[in-house]
Amino acid sequence: TRQTIDISRVEPASEIVKRFNTGAMSYGSISAEAHETLAQAMNQIGGKSNSGEGGEDSSRYEIQKDGSNKISAI
Repeated sequence: TRQTIDISRVEPASEIVKRFNTGAMSYGSISAEAHETLAQAMNQIGGKSNSGEGGEDSSRYEIQKDGSNKISAI
């Protein structure tokens, strides 16, 4: 039989995702759109994205109309 764990001992998903991060990926390995989408998604869930080699375009520092941003955390 499987042992159960009391739900009060389980870390909430909102805390677990704070430890998520993307690897450093340069624009040569994926498109700028994919790079920005990863950053935006990780920012939304509280994770961290990595800008990779060469950093990121300064246009990504602007907050989007919907309040999201495309700035890599690392």
